[in-house]
Amino acid sequence: MESIIVKNLRPEFDPVAVVWNDNIPEDAFQFKKGKFGCVLYLFAEASVRGKIASASRESIICTGGRAALGFGTDFDISDEQLDLHAALFSKGLQSTSNLAAYQSEIEAAPKNWRSLYEYGERRHCNAELAREWILHEFPRYDIQHKYVLFKPLSRTSDDENIRAVIFPVNPVEFSGLVALAGSVMQGADPLRAPQGTDCCSIAAFAYAEAESAAPRAVLGMLGSDGREVMRRRFRDDIMTLTLPAPLFFRMEQEADDCVFQLPSWKRLVGRV
Repeated sequence: MESIIVKNLRPEFDPVAVVWNDNIPEDAFQFKKGKFGCVLYLFAEASVRGKIASASRESIICTGGRAALGFGTDFDISDEQLDLHAALFSKGLQSTSNLAAYQSEIEAAPKNWRSLYEYGERRHCNAELAREWILHEFPRYDIQHKYVLFKPLSRTSDDENIRAVIFPVNPVEFSGLVALAGSVMQGADPLRAPQGTDCCSIAAFAYAEAESAAPRAVLGMLGSDGREVMRRRFRDDIMTLTLPAPLFFRMEQEADDCVFQLPSWKRLVGRV
């Protein structure tokens, strides 16, 4: 796809399309079955290295990663799982109501993730708020497709099942994209900054926005754990702005006649 937004914005890092599909290319990158891997690595493979990266129910063993991509939500399939995730999303060992079970989860986790389990993600100040988020705020999907692909936008075609487009952006690029998004929407709120993991902000929350009457862009890379994962692939000043497909294609129609054509923008990005 030759994106009009990309032609005008000229972003430093390549945007990535999130595609639902039942097939994957032979050369697609994917995690080995049974081996832990963060969803954010798949996005980075596509953006930084130009690869098509694939996720499936079998290749993503992280419960949160599967839920974020739309492969079902297991956070609350039992009281034990609800307690585990409410503790993980709040203050870890401090928040659990079943200390022995939670300690067992820590011991079973990959070594580099054990401190995260111990301290919790601190996205909620207590387990009660985390439970409310799990039960009532998290967008739940169980998609009828085998794979979620992360594809460099330049390697996609218009007829693919694109659900969202992720832009890794610096502050200047971010300002331009938000201005363009706001210009094609009614109201004064073109941006959503949801509470949740960074893999949720590039997938599940964008899916939900796509279904709303006025889809908004989704700001991501707000978590310390996600930023740590991405540090070697991007920079500390890079955020993600994920455009739900309906918003992306509406912005495409306006991108040749928007903020990017202003003399002030051209001076800002050094094109004058």
